[in-house]
Amino acid sequence: MKSIKPVSIRPLLLGESVVFLGQENMNCLITQDGLVELISQLVYYKEEGKSLHPEIYIFDEMHMVQKVLPLSQFCTIGEGAKTKETMLIALKKCAPLTEGGWAIYILRKVDTFQYGVFKAGSTILSVSISETLIDAGTDELKAILIHQVAERLIEVKGVTADSLIISFGSQDGSRKSPLENQEKFINAILKDVKPDLKEQAKNFFKKLFLEVLQKGHGTLACVINSKKKELPKKLSDGITLPVKIDVVKTISDLLEQNDLQANSVLEGQFSLISGMMQSDGITVFKSNGTVVAYNVFVKHPEKVLKTSTSGGARSRTFITISELIGSGIEAAYLQSQDGNIEVN
Repeated sequence: MKSIKPVSIRPLLLGESVVFLGQENMNCLITQDGLVELISQLVYYKEEGKSLHPEIYIFDEMHMVQKVLPLSQFCTIGEGAKTKETMLIALKKCAPLTEGGWAIYILRKVDTFQYGVFKAGSTILSVSISETLIDAGTDELKAILIHQVAERLIEVKGVTADSLIISFGSQDGSRKSPLENQEKFINAILKDVKPDLKEQAKNFFKKLFLEVLQKGHGTLACVINSKKKELPKKLSDGITLPVKIDVVKTISDLLEQNDLQANSVLEGQFSLISGMMQSDGITVFKSNGTVVAYNVFVKHPEKVLKTSTSGGARSRTFITISELIGSGIEAAYLQSQDGNIEVN
């Protein structure tokens, strides 16, 4: 009778967690065990049958976090013994509260973990917590982020250590986050946006594309030059919007008026574009940040039809629109259901 050989990913995750925490100067046996458990939990995290994608931040100095996030709101939920079990309780108790930009925090004290939720900024344009605490963080403010960036893809980020990209799916190992390719495409969408509005618009689109990525739906998009009045003929088979969705104009109105109505319009555009990007076909942006069409289909040339690809029709469409770059299209975007992202 053949014997059974158990194989576990835990030793690999534990080893990488030890190295990661060491590089962040946040060494702690309990934290490294808890980190492995949180990574495993976030892969398919659900509450009451609903998929959730919470961001979890672990840090040591509450007052320093509040200092770098001056408009932040904190709501403490509980405190428990300094164990990995408390870290998992923090996830379970707080994850359902993370709609609308709220994130989970776990504050490491001497003998306990305090946990709760926090939020930064007042509008959808506000710089994200991860950009402030992690991307623009400093060595003196020790903080790490654990979150699911796509289906079966977890990212662990710190201020100084190399980020960990942990795939529980079929993706080959990658040395970079899929969010890097997202940002490349977003820069193409915003190429012709005025400098004084570009940063706020970038915040909007980064949050939009992350939401679509986390929903786990395959997506196709492209960018055409903002000076073009008409869609290229090869992009005419779809739903062309009689009135384009001018995100940057709405952002300008919000910044000038700073009122609830302008913010409500922008949030409505966020939901609308998210739905378009989760529809079949291609979503078409102009390089001034507007949306002009969605549910667009293109005819695949004979040579593309003969191309061997594991992605099926969506991958062939991406190849087709990529070959049109320079003749009506400026950038092409493909996001597969497993979170893999390609940009040309």
